[in-house]
Amino acid sequence: MNICFDESIRRLRKQRDLTQEALAEFLGVSFQAVSKWERGESCPDIALLPTIAAFFSVSVDELLGVDKAKAEEEILGYIDKFVNGKYKGTEGTLGFMTEAYRKYPYDFRILVRYMHALVNDSLQFDAPLKNKKEILAIYDRIQNNCTNDGVRIYAKNLLIHYYRPLIDVENSGVTVQDLYDLIDTMPEIQDSKDVLMSSMPPEIEQIEAGCRNLFDGLLFYFDQAVSRFVHRHAPTPATLTTSQIQEAVEGFELVKTIFELVYTDGNYAVNWRNMIYTYGYLGQYYHRLGDDAKALSHLKKCAELAKRFDTMPNITERTALLFKGTTVNKQEDVAVLLDTSVCKQMAHHMLDNYPLSDAFKATPEFQAILAIMQ
Repeated sequence: MNICFDESIRRLRKQRDLTQEALAEFLGVSFQAVSKWERGESCPDIALLPTIAAFFSVSVDELLGVDKAKAEEEILGYIDKFVNGKYKGTEGTLGFMTEAYRKYPYDFRILVRYMHALVNDSLQFDAPLKNKKEILAIYDRIQNNCTNDGVRIYAKNLLIHYYRPLIDVENSGVTVQDLYDLIDTMPEIQDSKDVLMSSMPPEIEQIEAGCRNLFDGLLFYFDQAVSRFVHRHAPTPATLTTSQIQEAVEGFELVKTIFELVYTDGNYAVNWRNMIYTYGYLGQYYHRLGDDAKALSHLKKCAELAKRFDTMPNITERTALLFKGTTVNKQEDVAVLLDTSVCKQMAHHMLDNYPLSDAFKATPEFQAILAIMQ
């Protein structure tokens, strides 16, 4: 249900027999602002809502004209569609969250995801300054008014990711120290939800679930850390030196070994794409080191995993020791849309992105690998 602040403020003002000028004077705003509120052209700052509600002796929900139960249902629906990519339309994520924000401009859960969409829009189109003013205004609004720690940390995380490219943009106003200062305000790993849920709950079932989430999460970020570490000296794998490639092989072989030890059933859960990419990285690295036998072996495994992932059901059972009795939702846990072909993505990488020689790609063995993913 839409928020009907314009109708509420107009009705309450008339019930008090007040002019727009009188209400504006009490609130410390211009009468033009009150006029715009009543025409639905703008809304007051969220910090002003309790004052307005108190003045009229109503709740903030009543002031906003919100049917709380219906609004909550619709808000959760927006969040679910945003998280799982279930929305449709030509305007994409930003258009979808703009719609949600216009309906619920005072809900911080919607607001932080609208900020997320703005950050993605700026970075996706390589225009980091495009939404800067609005992003920073939303961030300040959340930090100054929101009491939900999860939303506040979410917003900080978004701003950190937004700040990183701004450092390299001339006249962005963002420095390296700004980035470090913001990172310093984030929780330590021991304060994270996953760590605490693996040890604090009194129920065994909750501890088991917490441990499983922690295993998956730690392995996910371990893989990310290895990738960033081995690529730290070069913007792309193609520009790595021989010694750096040897270091990369050592790092990704470690990832592969640990993943295979933990995910003994071959169901990699949230780490499916990480495992597929690990074999892909190793394939290209072994080729550059001159070991085409290992290169073909790893690229074939990469293709086989991609094919298996694309063809497996959306919901699968896990049988590995640490995860026995649980399931994986391919769409939600791996964050891959059901109509996305990982095989097509990996074939594209092998043909166009990986630094593989034309002679290597022309071999029957490599062509057979591509055939697996067709």
